[in-house]
Amino acid sequence: MARKYGDSESGKLGNKIYYTWHGRQCERAMPTHVANPQTEAQQSHRSNFAQISKLSSYLKDAHLIGLHWHAVREHNSTYALFRKLNKDCFTPDGDIDYPRVIISKGSVPEVIITSASIAEGVLTVTYDSRPYGGTPTDEFYLFVYFPTLCIGRLATPVPRSAGKVTAVLPAEWLKATPDDNNEETDTIAHFRINTFHLYAFLRGPKGRTSDTIYHSITL
Repeated sequence: MARKYGDSESGKLGNKIYYTWHGRQCERAMPTHVANPQTEAQQSHRSNFAQISKLSSYLKDAHLIGLHWHAVREHNSTYALFRKLNKDCFTPDGDIDYPRVIISKGSVPEVIITSASIAEGVLTVTYDSRPYGGTPTDEFYLFVYFPTLCIGRLATPVPRSAGKVTAVLPAEWLKATPDDNNEETDTIAHFRINTFHLYAFLRGPKGRTSDTIYHSITL
């Protein structure tokens, strides 16, 4: 509906749209159609974008720190940078390829996770604490993501020199089954499995970070 303001009009009237640009009255024709072919490739792209957008919210406690330095340099948000970096992290079937997910990137020398275990509700992760060009005071961040419930937890960071970090897992994580989120069960072994995805990174002076360090543990 068009509205009149003094000598100017604004809005839609018939097949015309009226607006003001730099103080001048302008009009343009309504488009005859909107391109939306709904092709298979287009639908796949939309589905992938929706998955990555959701994952960015689930992993926000990790990438808000791990991607902060680069997001500031690019004058961008960490959410947008996360989606940009992970837009192709999918399997041929369209599922998320978790080992390829990036929650941090940078030049701080990373470390190797040597073991991960869960006992009495506590996750213990050990890693090679040698500096490899970094400093002993670099902080080691660990984020645990549990896709069965689409939830994650950031452990309290420890110095690189510690070589070990622990995180208490909520009881509902250990009791949940893949069926709680309509996930498939292991049809070969005929028992339910849960996988915890571990994303880690090192944070050094001035907030600079390492590339993402990935590990997983299955119960």
